[in-house]
Amino acid sequence: MKFHINKIVLWLNNGKTREIDFKPNKVNVITGDSSTGKTEILDIIDYCFFSSDSKISEDIVNENTAWYGLNFNINGKGYTIARESLLEGEASNKYFFSSEGELPKKPTVNTTEKAIKSVLETEFSIDSSVAIPYGSNLIKAGSKISLRYFLMFNTISVNIIENDTGVFFDKQNKSRYRDALPRIFDLAIGIETIENILKKEKKAELESQLSKLNKKNRSISKKSSEFKDEQESLIKHAKELSLIDSNLDLNSSISELENVISGVESSLKIANKSDQTERNIYLKERKIKNLKRFTKEYESYKQNLSSTLDSLKPIAFLKEKDADIIKTSIFDDIINSFHSDLKKIKSACKKKTPIDRQVNDEIKSLEDELTELRNIRAIRPQTNKSFESEKSKYFFLGEVKSKIDLYASSNDNSPAVTEDEIEKIKGKISSIITVDTEEKKELTIKLIEEVIAEYIETTGTALTNYSKYLPVFNYPDKELLLRKPKTSFIENVGSSSNHMFLHLFFTLAMQEVAFLNKSPFVAPYIIIDQPSRPYYGSGKNRKKNIDQSDESKITKAFELLDQFIKTRISNSSEFQMIVFEHVPSEIFKDLEHVHLVEEFYNGNALIPLNMLSGN
Repeated sequence: MKFHINKIVLWLNNGKTREIDFKPNKVNVITGDSSTGKTEILDIIDYCFFSSDSKISEDIVNENTAWYGLNFNINGKGYTIARESLLEGEASNKYFFSSEGELPKKPTVNTTEKAIKSVLETEFSIDSSVAIPYGSNLIKAGSKISLRYFLMFNTISVNIIENDTGVFFDKQNKSRYRDALPRIFDLAIGIETIENILKKEKKAELESQLSKLNKKNRSISKKSSEFKDEQESLIKHAKELSLIDSNLDLNSSISELENVISGVESSLKIANKSDQTERNIYLKERKIKNLKRFTKEYESYKQNLSSTLDSLKPIAFLKEKDADIIKTSIFDDIINSFHSDLKKIKSACKKKTPIDRQVNDEIKSLEDELTELRNIRAIRPQTNKSFESEKSKYFFLGEVKSKIDLYASSNDNSPAVTEDEIEKIKGKISSIITVDTEEKKELTIKLIEEVIAEYIETTGTALTNYSKYLPVFNYPDKELLLRKPKTSFIENVGSSSNHMFLHLFFTLAMQEVAFLNKSPFVAPYIIIDQPSRPYYGSGKNRKKNIDQSDESKITKAFELLDQFIKTRISNSSEFQMIVFEHVPSEIFKDLEHVHLVEEFYNGNALIPLNMLSGN
């Protein structure tokens, strides 16, 4: 993936435009006094990349700005995002977007945040398959990963640099980002891939199916076993009740019991059969009535046709005298047409037709069935005998029936059929080859530690007492620790300047490993806010100058950043850093890949004093 920021733009309320330009493949440094707006640049970039809130200060900056803009390149394409300024501290939902990198004279709303995200997500290789692998209270499993989660790999804020609590990623004070980090980490640095995730999901789906089939198989086996255990006692009890012959063997006894149960069920259905007989009598009577009505109407129809036949008899006469008649050109056509109709009507007026026979046969058949049903009704008793005296027997037969049904149901889903399905699913599972991420995770941890060990060697004595210590990447907590050589002792690093170096090492290593693992999700840029803060201090404790040893350490930090850019360029790739600083430019002036963007001194700032006037 290729990415670099070209410039940030502020469209001021007075109509003026403030632009700050950055170069690709450089450590772009803005240095200067405090309260000149350097940190605001980081917040502006975050705001343009869809932050739902912002720390952009109202004083001077937001109160004088109408729109914030970001012009950048991704994978060789230029884009511009502009977002309206905050209103009473609330983030705006008004955006301007150009997919060609256009910088308008004044932005106007032309799209939505969702539409812009969909474009950028494509560049970041994010689609619906890039999903959260497991959920939390705030993040739903299977939901699409937000582009902003990956931006945690691109910033080192001053809060992180001064942090000594083991927090190496920004936004960890926000629970959503804190939950997201372990869920996207493997994907971000290339331990995991989308292809492997999709294969794992498919494999998990098949394994779930396999588990259900095995569970079903076990249930069938259990039911069958339980039934067989009770068979002897059931048969013995049935024989004691004289329901079946005491000399029958096991299988014959079960068959005879089923016959007894069937007979009881038949006797209990007598009332239902009576009701059914009454319904059948009613249906037969209605059908006979409808057919007789049809016969009557059909006879009436044939009588009407007979009247029409009489009116066409002259046509027959004319046909017989055909040779004696003087004809016009259409005479034959008319006479032939009438004659054809005459024959059809004669045929339809026959006394008996196939329809007559079929209807009469159907009426006779229904009348016979109706007679039979009425005879059945005539001899049936009006009430049924009570079975209350045999209650216990029927309770027992009900128990036997339920267990026979259970056994029969188990046989309907026989293990033989299920076993075939199981073998097919096992074959599908074995055909899906996934990468063992545990093994790759261990290798990646070693790679991170190896990369950081090189950084420690590059900075030499900048880590003072810890320059010979070995890096340990704590994967569960995503933090960098130092181990004393030839021991398992993890050092408690106390100095804030040492923490600053650890944060540089860590973030650079994340970028390098993501690059080596060809991760498409981590953009190749870092924004670092005031890495020299531990040396200069802040507030009332801020120093105007630093001693020579501290200046040397800051130089080492810039040499590390410069070397990182050089290495990336040598690998035919690109990388960009933007650094906000207090140090004088002489500290890094001789470094090949460090570019001084601006110095915020003597009235120059994010919004220079001379731009605040109306002129």
